[in-house]
Amino acid sequence: MGLYSEHIFPRLMESGLKGDLHRRYRRRVLSRARGEVLEVGFGTGLNLDCYPTSVRRVTGIDPAAVLERRVRARIARAPFPVERLIHDAADQLPFPDEHFDTVTSTWTLCSIGRLRDALLELRRALKPSGELLFLEHGRNESGWVSRLQDTLNPVQNVVACGCNINRRIDAEIERGGFRIVDLDRFTMPGVPRALGSVYLGVARPGTTDC
Repeated sequence: MGLYSEHIFPRLMESGLKGDLHRRYRRRVLSRARGEVLEVGFGTGLNLDCYPTSVRRVTGIDPAAVLERRVRARIARAPFPVERLIHDAADQLPFPDEHFDTVTSTWTLCSIGRLRDALLELRRALKPSGELLFLEHGRNESGWVSRLQDTLNPVQNVVACGCNINRRIDAEIERGGFRIVDLDRFTMPGVPRALGSVYLGVARPGTTDC
């Protein structure tokens, strides 16, 4: 990791994601979390104070460790045990089949390189009765906005350390072996549509042709 990706970008991203509006969306999507939770894209632990009392334990995975002092402080304040692993979600996860009650992802699926591989692993680790709770930005439904996203995406990918703004998040989730049971599409107020087109929803393990 370089200076920008290890120190500068994490601070910029945290600054943009920890405001009241983002926190309300986090609390909304995470309100269904329960039991043993696997959080993909743990980051700096911003989700920890948004989980409900139905959560028993959180295991977070992330490909890199950043802003360690902030992360340790948030883990120490959490009302439940928290384990964090440095691990690429697209690689085989070190968990048994059907282990977790809930998988959560907030503003993470946009930046996973081998997304389908990651989703297949998350599905494997999720109980058949479990749920994937997701809050992501992605491809807008409007033609001109989606074309703009395609144009801007190469720049976004570099500036935001692998983030993609033009992914059809719902289609990607279904390609990864899930079936979406609830989905809300909207644009965040005060955010350009190319960046603020949101997918907030719930998916459950489904079938796949792999």
